[in-house]
Formats: sequence, structure tokens, C-alpha cells
Amino acid sequence: MRYFNIAGPCNEASHYMIEAATRLKGVERLIDMNQYFVIHAARQSGKTTYLQDLTKRVNAGGRYYALYCSLEGVQNITDPKEGIPAIISCIKDYFVYSGIPHGDKFAQNADLTDYVSLLKTELTRFCILLDKPLVVFFDEADCLSENTLILFLRQLRMGYNSRSMTPFVHSLALVGMRNIRDFKAKVRPDSESLGSASPFNIVAESLTLKNFNREEIAQL
Repeated sequence: MRYFNIAGPCNEASHYMIEAATRLKGVERLIDMNQYFVIHAARQSGKTTYLQDLTKRVNAGGRYYALYCSLEGVQNITDPKEGIPAIISCIKDYFVYSGIPHGDKFAQNADLTDYVSLLKTELTRFCILLDKPLVVFFDEADCLSENTLILFLRQLRMGYNSRSMTPFVHSLALVGMRNIRDFKAKVRPDSESLGSASPFNIVAESLTLKNFNREEIAQL
């Protein structure tokens, strides 16, 4: 028996829901254009339901491999010496159950002490193994804190900027309650600079899930 779910991600078999793909337009175009982008919305607005559905649709399309990864478990780890290896461990767990070829080989022989380039290095090594481009959706990205957040974003930026020479993630989404511009306030006060190599300048677009409109409510 289906019911209205307010406790977590929805699925069509168990819950009354509108088709997740209708909630946000233009994401597939951004993926095809190799873009890195942000999806932000309030808590319990359907972000995770949308992402898990999008991951299935992208994989079913056959052009890319798509990975969903929640970073909620890395919350409040401010020291990147601990935070970046924790992110790698989190990604590794999701790869194992993703159905993506070679998923068990991600970060298999990683040097966890090299936290400054660890994320970029391991994503590059994994992309080399694949016969199709990799797309990654990082859910709860705004759980990351301070220097862990900075180094996470900087390594993504390094990989993004070198994609013409070195394999890296084809398209990527950072998903959470905050717009990427709001991440700066979480890192340090406005009076302090993040430096010239800003990790925030590769985002092509910021999208948001809105409340249900009248037609969607009627459909539910």
C-alpha cells in the first residue's frame, strides 16, 4: 500500500509522488555540456529523491556512468588531513554498490597521507579505467566544513581545469541547502580572502527545486 512519505527519499513502489524528472529542467543539458553545477533547496524538498532518480536515468541512458554519493557522513570534519580521506572512503562505499564497472577498484591503493591531491588523483585514476564518461552527484555537499570544504572544492577545480589533458569527472553536481555562493560564508568571514585560486569559479549554473505548484498538488 502506497502512502505520502515525509521521512526520506521517495520511490514509486511505496509512495505517492509526481515523476521526479519533472521537478527540475535543464540538468541533462548541463551534463551533456560537461558542466559542473549546483542544485540547492530547502530541507525535505525532494533533492535526494530527484538525485537518485536522475542517477538511474543517466545510467539507463547508456552515454555515461553516474554515481550518487552523499557526504553527510563527513559532516563537521574541519581538518582536511582527516576530511579528504573520509570523503574518499565515502565515495568508495558508493562505488562498490553502484554497478559501475571497476567500482571496487576506486582508491584501491590510495596514499591517504597525500590529502592535498588525493581526491583529484583517485578520480583521475578511476576515470582512466572507464569506457564512458563519469558523472557524479554529491548530495549534502554543504555538510563539509572549513578547510575540508576548501580543499575538496580546490581539488575538483584542479581536475576540472586539466580535463583536456588528464581524464576527470565529465560533469558534477554539488547538492545541498546552500547555493555555492553561500559556501564562502561557511568557510571564513567576508573580510578574509580565499586566495586567487578560488575554488568557487567553475560552477556553470545554480538550480533550485521549488515548492509544488497547484497542478502538481492536484496530481498528488
